[in-house]
Amino acid sequence: MQTQNFRLLKEAEKTVARRGAREAGLVLIQGVYGIGKSELTERWASENGHVFIRSQKVWSCRALLEEVATNLGLSVRGSAKDVQNRITQHLAVSMQALIFDEADYLADMRNAAKLETIRDISDVTGTMVFLVGMQNFPAIVQRYEHIASRVARIVQLQQLTLADVQLTCKAKSEVALTAALVEQIHRDSKGRMRHVLNAIANIEVWAEANSWTEVDVAHVKGKPLCADFTGHLTATRSA
Repeated sequence: MQTQNFRLLKEAEKTVARRGAREAGLVLIQGVYGIGKSELTERWASENGHVFIRSQKVWSCRALLEEVATNLGLSVRGSAKDVQNRITQHLAVSMQALIFDEADYLADMRNAAKLETIRDISDVTGTMVFLVGMQNFPAIVQRYEHIASRVARIVQLQQLTLADVQLTCKAKSEVALTAALVEQIHRDSKGRMRHVLNAIANIEVWAEANSWTEVDVAHVKGKPLCADFTGHLTATRSA
């Protein structure tokens, strides 16, 4: 499913692969909540042999190294340095790209030790590292010049186009959807993948319950296709 954002990732990968400075191997991927960053980058990793890792707030540098090593099928025995050496030796040969989702957990305005560990691995091996975070993540990285200087590209993921939603509905929906309904999903979702997938799931439930073989706008009139909890909270506070 080649969405606009998928093509942006491929373009960034090609650019970094042709980089001049070996150590400039970091790519920052940013986007608003619900746009589908995790689903997109995890699928991209699977299709391209990259290593997808979901970062955790509670990680220490040692825990980060153990997670990378485990995903590479390596032993986590010994000191942190031992684990890091195994990782660098492996990546120097395989040149697999690392993708860290929820990268906002890797640094804040006071500490970037985990990002520094990742930078060290990238510097030594020359492997590409993609850091997937929210909108303000590049500003946090920019605070640390020795890391920011390694950033080869910043990719701003976009809201889904109508063509993207059409592709997603065709690939994901188990029931036929009319063009008019797909357009409504696009409008109601505001181009966010999470809402599109929720809409498809809701429609499938209604279709099964009512034995619909094709679903049109009239079938779902008055039904919330894309329930937005944050929107509900806003409406409740203003009431």
